[in-house]
Amino acid sequence: MRFFLVIFYLFTVISVAKASHVMGGEITWRCGGTGGYIFELVFYRDCNGAEVNVLSENLRVWNHPTLTNINVNFISRTDISPSCTQVSGGPQPLDCGIGSNGGNGIGANERVLYRSGEIMMAGTPPSQGWIFTYENFARSNAITNLNNPSTYGMTISATMFAVGGNSGCQDNSPQFQQAPYFVSCVGDPFVYNMNAVDPDQDSLFIEFATPLNNFPQGSFNPPTNPAPVPFDPGFSFTSPTPSAALSPGSIPAQLNPQSGELSFTSTLAGNFVVKIRVSSFRMGQLIARVEREMQLSVVPCQPNNAPTFTPPFAGGSFSTMVDAGTLVNFNVIASDNGFLQNGAGQTVTISATGPMFGSNFTLPTGCGIEPCAFTNGLPASGQGQANVAFTWQTDCDHMINSFGVAAESVPFYFVFKAQDNYCQVPKITYSTVEIILKNPGIIPAPNLNCIGFNNGNYTLSWNAVANPQNSFVSYNIYSLQNGLIATLNSINTTSYSIPEAQANQDFYLGVVSGCNGSILKFSDTLRPIVLQLTNPLNGTAVLQWNTPSSNLSGGQYYIYQQIDNGPWMLYDSVPFGTTFYKDTVRICNGVLHYQITYPFNNCVFQSNMPSGTFEDMLTPLIPSIQGVGFDPASGNVVLTWNQNSQPDTYGYVIYTLDGNGVLYEIDTVWGINNTSYTYPPSGPGPFTFSVAAFDSCFTNAVPITYQTSGKAPLNRTVLLNGGVNACNQSIDLNWSNYQGWSVNGFEILSLENGALVPLGNTTALNASVNVLGGNTYTLYIRAYLSNGNSVLSNPFTFIVPLPGQPTYHYLTAASVNGTEVDIRVYVDQNAGIQQVQIEKETSPGNFSVIGTANVSANYASYTDLGADVQNQTNTYRSRYIDTCGTLGQASNTATTILCQGFAMNEQQVNTLNWTPYLGFEVGVDHYEIYREDAGGTLALIATLPPGQFSYEDSVNSGDFPGQICYVVEALEIMNNYGIQEQCRSNEICLIYPPIIHIPNSIVPDGVNAVFKPVAINVDPTKFSMTIMNRWSNIVFQTTDFNQGWNGKYGAKDELVPNDMYIYVMEFYDAAGNQYIKRGEVYVIR
Repeated sequence: MRFFLVIFYLFTVISVAKASHVMGGEITWRCGGTGGYIFELVFYRDCNGAEVNVLSENLRVWNHPTLTNINVNFISRTDISPSCTQVSGGPQPLDCGIGSNGGNGIGANERVLYRSGEIMMAGTPPSQGWIFTYENFARSNAITNLNNPSTYGMTISATMFAVGGNSGCQDNSPQFQQAPYFVSCVGDPFVYNMNAVDPDQDSLFIEFATPLNNFPQGSFNPPTNPAPVPFDPGFSFTSPTPSAALSPGSIPAQLNPQSGELSFTSTLAGNFVVKIRVSSFRMGQLIARVEREMQLSVVPCQPNNAPTFTPPFAGGSFSTMVDAGTLVNFNVIASDNGFLQNGAGQTVTISATGPMFGSNFTLPTGCGIEPCAFTNGLPASGQGQANVAFTWQTDCDHMINSFGVAAESVPFYFVFKAQDNYCQVPKITYSTVEIILKNPGIIPAPNLNCIGFNNGNYTLSWNAVANPQNSFVSYNIYSLQNGLIATLNSINTTSYSIPEAQANQDFYLGVVSGCNGSILKFSDTLRPIVLQLTNPLNGTAVLQWNTPSSNLSGGQYYIYQQIDNGPWMLYDSVPFGTTFYKDTVRICNGVLHYQITYPFNNCVFQSNMPSGTFEDMLTPLIPSIQGVGFDPASGNVVLTWNQNSQPDTYGYVIYTLDGNGVLYEIDTVWGINNTSYTYPPSGPGPFTFSVAAFDSCFTNAVPITYQTSGKAPLNRTVLLNGGVNACNQSIDLNWSNYQGWSVNGFEILSLENGALVPLGNTTALNASVNVLGGNTYTLYIRAYLSNGNSVLSNPFTFIVPLPGQPTYHYLTAASVNGTEVDIRVYVDQNAGIQQVQIEKETSPGNFSVIGTANVSANYASYTDLGADVQNQTNTYRSRYIDTCGTLGQASNTATTILCQGFAMNEQQVNTLNWTPYLGFEVGVDHYEIYREDAGGTLALIATLPPGQFSYEDSVNSGDFPGQICYVVEALEIMNNYGIQEQCRSNEICLIYPPIIHIPNSIVPDGVNAVFKPVAINVDPTKFSMTIMNRWSNIVFQTTDFNQGWNGKYGAKDELVPNDMYIYVMEFYDAAGNQYIKRGEVYVIR
């Protein structure tokens, strides 16, 4: 129950919506009988809306210079509402009724036709065409896919373009043979073909177009005026029906651009505006454009199946391809097993449209191109099924349009419509049958192989064509300039000759074949190679020719030459695409013939053979010297230059500068290909050269000489010099710049084992290179010239001297002198040695520098002020400093003598021990022992052999101040330098403790008349004695160790009274220790 209520509600809403009468329309035209145009306006009206004008309507014209309006008169109105059979319990059929709002529901529509008289239109349409428009306002407010549709009107247009620049009617516009199918059911597939055809068999292209608003004012200039009508979201002019995104199950509209079949499925009820544009093309040129706009209604329907067509061709297809001349026949069968509301079976009716149907659909005559297709009668009906026999005898004439143009294939469309009789919305199915006719036996034209030349004629050649269907008619020879030249009826003819005078044309080959010889296939276009020879009277021959075809590529043109009546010789070749050649005349005077050939695909294009008298008037070009430099392998100077471009060059003249800087000829090099000269140098240079070229022709000068070019610019070699720095082992190089070319840079090279080894690069004219002393070097400079070549300078050979090496270097002595060590070095000053470096051993085998000493008269002396001579030996060596300030090799080492000992006090014997002296070249001759006496003088006390390193000295006699000092001295065996050195040890002093005896009384004028101490091992120079009485008054005082007190005092030297006196004595031993002695002494007399 709910289902029927919903259906009733939808019908009610759609039926009562306020709608305008505008449902769509189209504008088309046909040629009239006197060269004019007859225009038709078709208006589709919703019969539920306003009435139409039954008098006339007006088409507006745009872009025509004089015509602005065309009046179209009312012709007819046809109710195109769906027809059906009303039965008991079913609704009545839809009907337009009479007048405004006379329709009885959605789907009640009519087709209103207006037609003009024959309109003469002077002139030719411009590039934008002549445009014809019709407008109407307003659209229905029930339209689903447009935004606010009732506020917009409708504009339909048609456009006529120029056809070949001709005036008068040259073309019929595309025509719509099938009326719109306005009403379909929700959820049902909608398939409709408007059957757009072209009466002239022009090619059609069918597409969606944009609905336009009406424009009561202004000029036609879409999309500005009129503006497009806006679509609701989800719709567009290319997708005007619902998609699945808008309504699940919907399939958006699809349009076949060739057949024009429109299909969609909408699960959404509504009214959808669809606009379709049909364009016709002739030979690829757009010549006409028409439009059809439709408002399609999708409504809820009671269940009812649509009729179905049985595909008539093999494989279940509605399309077939046959040769023209084939008889095509098949049965069109439409079936529908549905029932009407009263249970009766449904009746199926088949109707058809198509330009190739004959009169009344039953005769083979009456169509545009006979024979026509015919049936056993249309429309045809049957309960549950309708069956129509289709017959068409195709013919070659069907391949030719009304303008006499034959096609290779032509598609013909026959649109069949099957409709049941279910009310109110019967189901309709369209079937588009496509029959493609082929033009049988079409023979492609072979390509022209080439165009040769012989005996004053050009010859076109090609390969014979195959003729499997015996459809060959002829070969036709054409030129672009003069059209058809010749017709050759024999299929075996494969060449055609053209006189040279007629050769300056573009030729192509046509093959006539196909249905009744209706097809003409063309080859590519070739042009004979026409060679033009010009003598500019300057010693050259100028050749110019044309390219035989723009489609050719690759390969070479070959230039042949004949001198006088001699043989033809291959002279040169140039890449394809080159059409100019300037030849230098090599002969002094004579006739030159030329020909150009171009081999291609086993065929050879050949030009004509022009000739002329020429003479050599050109001297060779001035040579370009490529470089001049030394060759390391031979040591010679090699001069190179370019090969002269004048082919008759005989040779080259070599020049150099004399002592005054004037060029003079030194040699001749014969042959154009010989472009180098070897010159034996007499030194390092630099050497300057020039070159001139000469040809085979003599001048008029006396004496006779060859034609000779000017001299090349001077080129000069690079001169390399340098100075060796022995001390830092380098060489400072400098060189002259190359003359003749600018230089991009220089490379320094060393010749090693016959190969040049790079040492570095620079852009300067000097450089410093590290070398090794004692080696011999040969260096070159490579100059990189701006012409891409490089040259070598003269070789510069030198030996790197080593710094001075002394003949002798001997550390003669390391002798202790007090607390210091005197070091003496004997070195060869003649080697430039000015200083030596003194080094002392700090640990076994390791030495550190302690100073330097200047060399004078081959000797250097140095004193080590910081030596520890009492506790250790000290080892030294010397290293000479050469003339470059570099340290040389070390000398021998020398080790000082360390002397040590101890004293035996009671025995008064001193024991000495010493280390051997190390460093004498030959060795120690003997050791000498020196003892220091009381006066500080060293006295030799013993001479010992070199292997003895100890000595005992008895000192129980002699006057010694508490210590005895010794020195050991080593004497050298005479060495190879004639030197006998002496090296001393450190001084060792042995200390004895003082022994002091002091008397306790004196007897003046008696035996013990003088009072003084008896002491040994004291320092007599550091002594004092004081005598005081008991009251501490000094009565005697002395610092003389040998002076005693005789008991007297004062200036009168009087004896002191007998009494007790006090003495104080001060002693010092050899080590400086102080000893104080106090006591009493008695004076007795």
